Amino acid sequence: MSGPLAPPQLRSVRQQASELLRVAIYDGELAPGERLTEREICERYGVSRTIAREVIRELEAERLIESNRRHGYIVARMSEAEIQDLYDVRILLEAEACALCAANMTTERAGRLDASMAAIEAAAASGDRQAQRDSNGRLYHEIFAGAGNVVLGQILNSLHGRVSYLRSLSMSQPGRPAASLTEMRALYAALKTGDGTEAARLSTEHIRAARNVALAAIRALAERSSS
Repeated sequence: MSGPLAPPQLRSVRQQASELLRVAIYDGELAPGERLTEREICERYGVSRTIAREVIRELEAERLIESNRRHGYIVARMSEAEIQDLYDVRILLEAEACALCAANMTTERAGRLDASMAAIEAAAASGDRQAQRDSNGRLYHEIFAGAGNVVLGQILNSLHGRVSYLRSLSMSQPGRPAASLTEMRALYAALKTGDGTEAARLSTEHIRAARNVALAAIRALAERSSS
């Protein structure tokens, strides 16, 4: 839920490698529990060992990968309890952020929301999962900035990696992209009209729906891996 990504040509080699590794995790190319080594990152992305170590540290801080005594590093696993806790925190904090953003609505901020929502609509029409992630992140960036609470924004942005992984997981499930788009349109409308109570309610409903889909997907993955 950080801001829009810089164009690829403006990102450093480390930033590009980090983003490519995130996408591999988000899209399930690298599954939870799968082993990662510095050498594999070097070979996969054509980077030095030094950069590979920096990428590992960055994604470990985001809780997308974790150290493992036997294998060095693995793609992080998330238990159902941890997922439930994460969504509970999102419900509490994002509802407040939406309420504050609506209360602080200005013509300029509404224009930025318009642009963000247009990007979401375009991404939904294209079916491009990376574009969907980026456009959703752009809208949330505007909401958190509009809330006007720096600490709240910092806390929510710190959850970005795991939220993006779960969002990718839920959005890969049949019917969820269309349902999510309907929910985001309603939230966007409430924000623009300055209705903080309605924006908070719609935010909560959206996150609860996403949580249910993500948990069902995690259970299905666990069943497949154990069979």
